[in-house]
Formats: sequence, C-alpha cells, structure tokens
Amino acid sequence: MTGALMVAAGTLASSQELPAPEAWAALERGDGSRAAAIFRDALDRAPHNPLLHYGSAHASLLLGRTDAAISSLKKAVEQNPRFMPAMVLLAQVAYSAADLDLAVRSLEKAVAMAPRDRELTAQLAKWKKETDLHQSFQTRPGVRFNVLFEGPAQRAIGDRVSAVLESAYSSIGKQLDIYPGAALEVILYSNKQFRDITRAPEWSGGGYDGRIRLPVGNALRSPQVLDRVVVHEYVHSAVRTAAPTGVPAWINEGLASYLEPGDKTWAARVLKASGDRIPLEDMVEGFGGFDGPTALLAYAESQVAAELLVERLKPHVGAFLQLLGNGHTVDQALSRHGVPPETFYAEWRRRVGVRDATR
Repeated sequence: MTGALMVAAGTLASSQELPAPEAWAALERGDGSRAAAIFRDALDRAPHNPLLHYGSAHASLLLGRTDAAISSLKKAVEQNPRFMPAMVLLAQVAYSAADLDLAVRSLEKAVAMAPRDRELTAQLAKWKKETDLHQSFQTRPGVRFNVLFEGPAQRAIGDRVSAVLESAYSSIGKQLDIYPGAALEVILYSNKQFRDITRAPEWSGGGYDGRIRLPVGNALRSPQVLDRVVVHEYVHSAVRTAAPTGVPAWINEGLASYLEPGDKTWAARVLKASGDRIPLEDMVEGFGGFDGPTALLAYAESQVAAELLVERLKPHVGAFLQLLGNGHTVDQALSRHGVPPETFYAEWRRRVGVRDATR
C-alpha cells in the first residue's frame, strides 16, 4: 500500500480490519476504475465510514474526477473531523482545483490538529499570503477564462491574454481533440510576485498548477513572447484535462513547446550546441530542479519527442493522453495506437543525436 494510504489506514484502522481491502489493493495497482467500483459498493453498505470515503477520493483522483474527490473528502472529514490525512488531502486537492478558500480553511483545521508540524504551518502561511494578494486584484471574467490582474496598468495585458487563450482553446482543441470544460483561472503577476508565490526557478517564464500563473512585467514590449508563454501554459491545462495523472514531463513539456506559436528551429540549435543528452527516464518528474542550460536542453529534447508523437499519433494524441491518465504506461499507450515503442525511441534517439541504446 502506498505511503498516504498507509498513513490513513494506520490512523483509523490500527485495531480493526481495513474495510474493502480489494479496493485499496486496486489503488496500489493504479486501477482507479476497479477501486471506485468496490468503494461505491462498500459505501452503499457503510455510508458513514470515513476511510471508505477517503479511499473513494483517491480512486476519483486516479480517474481525474477532481470534483468527486473533493466531495468524498468532505464526507470523510464530516464523519471524522480529526481525520488528518483526509483534511490535508482535501486542502491539496482544493488548491489544485483553484479553490483557494477551501484549501485555506481545510489546512487551518489540519494545522490546529498538528500545530507543531512546520511543513503544514509554512504551507498555510504561503496560501494565506497568496489569498491576501489576490484579494487586491481585479478580474476579467469570461466563460472559459477568468483573468486576474493588478490594477489598470495590467488591463491591456489581461485583454491580450484573454484573446490569446480564446484562440488557443480552438486551435489546440483541434490539434489534440481536447476542450477543457471548467473555467480556467489565469493570474497575472509582477515578476517579483510571481517568484514569491510560485518559487519557480529563475529561467521559468510561467507556470501551471491548476491555474495559469504569468509574470507580465513589461510583457507588452515583447507581445510575441507573451503569446508563446500563454499558449504553452494553456497546453498544460489541456493535457491535464485529458490525463490528470500519468503524463511524463517530457511529454507534457514537449507538447507545450511543440504546440506553442513561434519558430521551432531553436531546438535543433540547442541540440547542436550541446554535447550532452538527457535520458527520457530522467525527464519524467519535471524540469524544476534543472539549472537554466539543462532545462533548455530538456525542453529541446522533449519538443523533438512531442513532434514525433504528433507525427505518429495524429489525430489520436488526445486519446493517447487519456490512456496515460487511465494508468497505461507510455509503451502500452503507444502500442495501443499501433506505434511500436522500440521504433519510437530509436527514431527519437536518431533525431536528438543519441547513438547508444539510452532512451
């Protein structure tokens, strides 16, 4: 059983048998559909069991059903207000769903239960700081995008960002067959605010964590750069819509780089200038820990991989991503679409200039 689930089991079931053990085993295997079905049946018989609601929330998260996960976690803490793992997870999921108020309220309750937990206390302080900052922002509401910005000086930037996003919704949707349904929150920051809130590396030009965050100091001096970053981050939103989990960073970042507007030849120049190569298995979890030159190389290699994916899978990239979100490995998802994994990796190695058998 995975770490978070073991914590929950140890918290509430130390002296009794864990309910619906087959469902927990399915969660450990990554089989969200099987786990959800078993938890659903178990909850019909025991609707007040907080562990079952907690497990059901995990199954919903595996299936990309954030709203259902939040509902299950609320029920778990209603049945046991001192169910610490459920309270913390509720805060985390609410934050990823851009419900900062629920995230703060839930984490406040968790901190009250564990006042000496420095990590939780620091996270709560960070979220409260973010809440206070956003309360001073203005909002440009829309059907698909709500853009937050600070004062009249950023209004023109907000208007441009909204227009770019509306265009991207259509163009990216056609390429990936992915059309996010829920309204997406987009927050425009000064460069300093962006670093303070996100703690992103210096080379980062934007971020997506359930909401798009953009540093827009002097953005209108380079509108094409702004457009590129906006579309890049929007692609991350589209990818998460198709597959909330299971997408390696080299696919996620690669698609965002490949589908953003602008010249694509930069990747070839980066690869030509560098004698190093990063294996795909070292680009699974994200690029945030890389320094600037290493990150640039990672983006270049990932863009090549994404271009190859689109060539081989088009028009089924969205369906491929859904398979990843449903627990398939990259190799399995490629095979399901008639792309032999070994030939895909061999061609990627050839294009990025790797001559050995490293992926």
